[in-house]
Amino acid sequence: MAAVREELALKPKSPTHGFESNRQWFHILFGGGLLAVALFLGPTHALYGYAAALFLGLTILHLKLCGYALPFVDSALTQYERKNVLFPGQGALMYFAGTLFLLAFVPFDFALAVIAIVAFGDGFATLVGLHGIHGLPWNKKKKWEGLAAFIFSASAIASLVVPLAPAVFYAVVLGALETLAWRTDDNVLLPVAATILFHVVGV
Repeated sequence: MAAVREELALKPKSPTHGFESNRQWFHILFGGGLLAVALFLGPTHALYGYAAALFLGLTILHLKLCGYALPFVDSALTQYERKNVLFPGQGALMYFAGTLFLLAFVPFDFALAVIAIVAFGDGFATLVGLHGIHGLPWNKKKKWEGLAAFIFSASAIASLVVPLAPAVFYAVVLGALETLAWRTDDNVLLPVAATILFHVVGV
């Protein structure tokens, strides 16, 4: 058994794992940047700022679909975007749409908490899950290790802006939701689900 473990340890990492690791670090930094911008701008200006960013993103999407070359954008898409997206920049646009939805329909502190959960929870879930070995019964592509990383990291960062109890509650619920085999982009699914749950539960 020890020899098998040693052999596995010596195997080179899958290129897919390397790509996903880089992509998730970018996801975390991007979400952290959105969080910092929202804190700096405050509730009203953050809403306007995110709306402007979404409009800019849609303009870039239009240019890409028209066949224009945008060197900086093209480089980022090549380095961080998956091949099976519906349109160029899908992840970033859905991220802005999700955060804009939050800022429009829930209190500012709660919106910040969910932005943090999506950024750090989703990112660390994939980073840890790539190396996990215990598959979830309802989705073998997801790992218990990844779900645990989602809950721990999301709870920790969200508790900086909301009380610990709701931070843990939403981290657990959204973490479990993220493990299901949805066809909807998580960057929109999780904020919308959190918003609906907030208005139902009231915390």
